[in-house]
Amino acid sequence: MPVGPRIILTGASGLIGKALTTRLVQAGYQIVPLKWRKKPPANFDVGQLEGAFAVIHLAGETITQRWTPSARERILCSRQEGTSALAETLAKLSLKPPCFISMSGLNRYGFRRTELLDENSPVKVDGFLSEVAAAWENATAAAESAGIRTVHLRTGVVLAASGGALKAMLPAFRLGLGGPIGPGTQRLSWIRLGDLVDLIIWALTQASCRGPLNAVAPQVVTQAEFARELGRALGRPAILPLPAWLISLLFGALGRETILADLAARPARALEGGFKFQTPSLAEALPRALAE
Repeated sequence: MPVGPRIILTGASGLIGKALTTRLVQAGYQIVPLKWRKKPPANFDVGQLEGAFAVIHLAGETITQRWTPSARERILCSRQEGTSALAETLAKLSLKPPCFISMSGLNRYGFRRTELLDENSPVKVDGFLSEVAAAWENATAAAESAGIRTVHLRTGVVLAASGGALKAMLPAFRLGLGGPIGPGTQRLSWIRLGDLVDLIIWALTQASCRGPLNAVAPQVVTQAEFARELGRALGRPAILPLPAWLISLLFGALGRETILADLAARPARALEGGFKFQTPSLAEALPRALAE
């Protein structure tokens, strides 16, 4: 049996990595999870990278934890140092992969913006997550300088019942105890897991796709609209509000920069490049996400 193009993947065991692996294998690619080493000079098996078709970098310390000083350091270093080491290694290869896709986040724009954001919008360091996203993207510089086409996936909230924010919300909403979070007016940019996987594969195959790529659905909703649609998808009421002060008390800065963030982003580059979302609206996406 012929072997398809070889893709090196970090974070293969995570929510996105598992779904992406399944789809890429179905598409005929050979997926090789990157093996990290514990000793210098490199933290991974350099031989795996030589001659690869692409490298997709999803790995990083989870942000869903209390942001103590030590946790902040782990979150930042896992992205900055790991990505930098990987990019510098790719730049030195004799047979460089033509494509390097690296995760980032919508917080690269900050966590409170009034305008509708696209990939040409100015970025700023506004909070811890924007600091992390900036360091994450800057850490790919060596690969970009070496001529490797590099894509930064600026993801919004990824919707799948098997993990992430939606999984955490489901118990309360299934009991009819869900509702708007905070004022309910803050805007939420989201993407269904299946569409995110499709978008990554699209970016992999589009030679013109490089730099920031907003990995969000075309429809922006408010927290109140999201709660209403999730309740409708589950056939449950969703009217009990969760006040902002309680979010701040329970989650601290994590809650303020994620659950209470107000960001509206448009996937301009994907749409202009001809990418088609399977579920462009939340009403279409949530029933599918509940099965993912």
